[in-house]
Amino acid sequence: MFKFLRSKTFLINLAVAILFVVLFVWGIFKFIDSYTLHGETISVPSLEGLTINEVEKLLEGKLLRYTILDSIYISDAEKGIVLEQNPSQSDLVKENRTIYITTSKIVPPKISMPNVVDMSQRLAIAKLESYGLKVKTKYIPSECVNCVLKQEINGKEVKPNDKIKKGSVVLLILGSGTSSERVMVPFLKGLTKEEANNKLLDAYLSIGFSDYENCQCETTEDTLNAKVYRQSPVRSPNIAINIGSSEDLYFTCDTNMVKINASDTILIPDTLNND
Repeated sequence: MFKFLRSKTFLINLAVAILFVVLFVWGIFKFIDSYTLHGETISVPSLEGLTINEVEKLLEGKLLRYTILDSIYISDAEKGIVLEQNPSQSDLVKENRTIYITTSKIVPPKISMPNVVDMSQRLAIAKLESYGLKVKTKYIPSECVNCVLKQEINGKEVKPNDKIKKGSVVLLILGSGTSSERVMVPFLKGLTKEEANNKLLDAYLSIGFSDYENCQCETTEDTLNAKVYRQSPVRSPNIAINIGSSEDLYFTCDTNMVKINASDTILIPDTLNND
């Protein structure tokens, strides 16, 4: 047997077998390298803000794929664009990797109208905004001061549980009381929209027209932090308006436009009775 193991035929067959095993193992590693693109990665491009058509063209050129993971509605966001992506921009991935994206819905979803009738103005506004709705107010004479008498959308009364579009503007009809009481216009310069609205609510007034055309605000956060630089009607010892009236506000992010003069800070009584 030992003589056979040292024979030329056995040694040739052994060498062939070893060579075959080496080639087989080498082939497996080459296949794995080719299948996984060993050492070859692609930098994920930024997809946020792009439409689906733009995403398809961009990823096709990068040999990447995408899947819409979720689609959500945001009233202030541009419709039909990518909001989030995973993996993130500049992450390194392999060819044919799937990028998961979240997009903004084009059509707002339907929700049930909440019931805010008989609520106070503050509670009603807070509840409607928590449902993703926008709110405007209008006052009419009523014994129920500053409480909701009716809720409308596009001039039509809306009942509780009616199906409406998320992001709709709801007009709250509020009671102004039956007295002839009038109020002085609050001083609102230098306040954000939220601060100005709270001050107007305290005086039983509301925001009417809001202007941001010349605000020089670049982001949503800038807009939220914009300050009132002009109001109409102005605060004056000679101007009193009926409870329930609205105040037009003009906002800016340019602090140079928010100029408060000494005459602006004159103390004026908040209410004025008609005798």
